[in-house]
Amino acid sequence: MEIFRKMSFADSTGDAIPFYHEGKYHIFSLTSPPGTTVYPARLRTTWSHSVSDDLVHWEELPTALYPGEGNEPDASGVWTGSVIYGEGKYHAFYTGYCLTAEYQQTICHATSDDGITWVKDAANPVITPMIELYEKLDWRDPYVFYNEEDKCYWILISARRLDMPITRRGCIVLYRSKDLVNWEYYGPIYSPGHTNCPECPEMYKMGDNWYLSYSRFSEYVNTIYRVAKSPFGPWRKPKKDGIGGRRFYAAKSMQDDDGRRFYFGWAHDRADRSDRGEWYWGGTFCVPHEVVATADGGLDVKLPKEYEHVFEKPVAWDYIPVLGNAELHGDRLVEMDSVSTCTYGFLGHNEESYMLKCKIMPREVYDHFGILLKSDKEASGCLLLEFDVAMQRVSLVNLPMGVDPFWVQSCQAVPPATEPGPDGVRVCEKTFDITEGSEIDVKIIVDHDMVEVFVGEQVAFTYRIYAKPEFETGLLAQDARVEFYDIEITGK
Repeated sequence: MEIFRKMSFADSTGDAIPFYHEGKYHIFSLTSPPGTTVYPARLRTTWSHSVSDDLVHWEELPTALYPGEGNEPDASGVWTGSVIYGEGKYHAFYTGYCLTAEYQQTICHATSDDGITWVKDAANPVITPMIELYEKLDWRDPYVFYNEEDKCYWILISARRLDMPITRRGCIVLYRSKDLVNWEYYGPIYSPGHTNCPECPEMYKMGDNWYLSYSRFSEYVNTIYRVAKSPFGPWRKPKKDGIGGRRFYAAKSMQDDDGRRFYFGWAHDRADRSDRGEWYWGGTFCVPHEVVATADGGLDVKLPKEYEHVFEKPVAWDYIPVLGNAELHGDRLVEMDSVSTCTYGFLGHNEESYMLKCKIMPREVYDHFGILLKSDKEASGCLLLEFDVAMQRVSLVNLPMGVDPFWVQSCQAVPPATEPGPDGVRVCEKTFDITEGSEIDVKIIVDHDMVEVFVGEQVAFTYRIYAKPEFETGLLAQDARVEFYDIEITGK
């Protein structure tokens, strides 16, 4: 099994619970009952379990945790949590969900001697909401780790404060323990005042800095992080704060023996496998994202080297010009000269599951350039990886954007707008240094409807496009002179 394998709605996945131990990569993950699409049936999740030696090939192990029965605290679903080895055994802390209980979300606990067979704690739930301070309907996503600096175990809990404006109540609550059994309340470790609820939090140290990451379903549907010199904060926003773009959700990480850290997230399914369908909770696993600490305390995001060779079959392509002035030099360089106008064309191939690698050299740029994905011939309906020199940003733009109804009715050349729902047209964007004469490395993995983009070993975007396009891949330069070279397409 591959972590980014295609999945049907019958076995859609949810939040990953990564765990590295004794040279093995483990992924526990939320798995919805087969065939479910909407709440509450889709959220009666189990914990699936897979293990790998190399991050690419995964072996499925027996299901680790099942929902309880009746009025048990996890009767309506075993939700997100974390796994740790400590005090001589494996511990899983998870969210117990029970629709009929006084507290629908509580923190539960299970243990294992081998990491495969798990026994739930008879004392469940082990931590219940402090309803005098926090809303009782949001008390979830426990993340447990041993804090060497504080010499005790920490558990982070997603919650909502009662003393904040209603859309800004999201916070992360800290409890501490010496033995993973008795937990002492500390208080909010982070209360940013900018979100409904910070889901799937985790904390770790790399170098001299501490990192706190979490996901937001109410703003941009992505996983972001903050940086501090102390695990107690204060936490600051870095310049590029996203682990991935929109739809790389509920991502959490593990660190291996070499000190490399990998995030695992999922991209949402859409109803009826349609680009106009509503976004569901749960979907398909994304390619792991590796993060590397930078000198200023930020995190660069890149494709792990293990995934650069998953696609090994060379795919032949030919350049198909559509508009403007482009010259093909051999089979690896396309030079576009379109100052004051537009040039674009396509890399003709028939693969629907492939990797595109290329380098881009901006020579003279006044507007933008980029790569077309899932495009029609007019490049009006597509996903555009856009490099905007004036804004110094890289974006994924889902075209065409809407116009006022008058123009749709009166102008036959205006195509119907996309229906991105809450995502808007510019579905992902990050600041990015674009300098004339400086090379930009791009790696893109497309697996049918899944699109995963890695730029300059700094930025990563994820999105889903279900419609079958006329062209999978193209190149574009708008008021710019640009070279695209070392172009390589490989399939499975």
